Amino acid sequence: MSADRDTTGGLRWHLRAFWQRRRWQFTSALIADWLKTTRPASSHLLLIGGSAGWMMSSTWLQRFRKIDLIDVDPHASWLFRLNHGRALRASDSHLQFFQTDGLKALDHLLRESPEATIFFDNVLGQHLYRVGDMARAESELQQIAARLKGRDWGSVHDLYSGPVDSNRAVAQPVSRYDALNDAQGLLVNGLRETPMHRLLLSQVGGHDEWMDHLTSGIFPIGTASQLIAWPFLPNYAHWLQAGWVAGSGSSSG
Repeated sequence: MSADRDTTGGLRWHLRAFWQRRRWQFTSALIADWLKTTRPASSHLLLIGGSAGWMMSSTWLQRFRKIDLIDVDPHASWLFRLNHGRALRASDSHLQFFQTDGLKALDHLLRESPEATIFFDNVLGQHLYRVGDMARAESELQQIAARLKGRDWGSVHDLYSGPVDSNRAVAQPVSRYDALNDAQGLLVNGLRETPMHRLLLSQVGGHDEWMDHLTSGIFPIGTASQLIAWPFLPNYAHWLQAGWVAGSGSSSG
């Protein structure tokens, strides 16, 4: 996830993630805390866009006996194993890597693994950059829930991003929100010019124009989600949305 198209993958992204990992540590911890509240229905995980798993929780991954890591980045396999391999070996979790576009192949993946839990790891917020067309990107993102109807799935993705006061972005603690309690209109109306919009920017010292990643309508209406601040760079921050949709026979805590 990034502020520009050139940093959404590849070696440049991995180098930036490596050097910024301490800055991102608290955000990663909040993501891990949120993941603890989920109740995956399957021991088989389709991890779409997992990349190297820089901000993924090894402890959460250990819940699964089988993990299919799906990413277009050829570096994802060995870097993901570098970050999580030891933990997965300890839990006897089998990891497979498939170098493909998980969004383009989504219907095929769902047919091939009808019982699997699906998790989109920091990928849906980049769809606009990938397709380069706002109307198409928004339409395709809004169809995700329908394509996954009845399935057990979750996502962490960019919601909003933009420039910040560097002092506040670094110094302020990361906050999180329940979208149902704090932003009743979030899932259907977006964020721009809403009280939540102003609140999010004020939390991280945001200013000027912020980028809407067109993801506020991804989850079915009524899905509880958390908003987690991510100090991406000293002068640039993101708000992430983390949500879980329980399929048949599962629940989320």
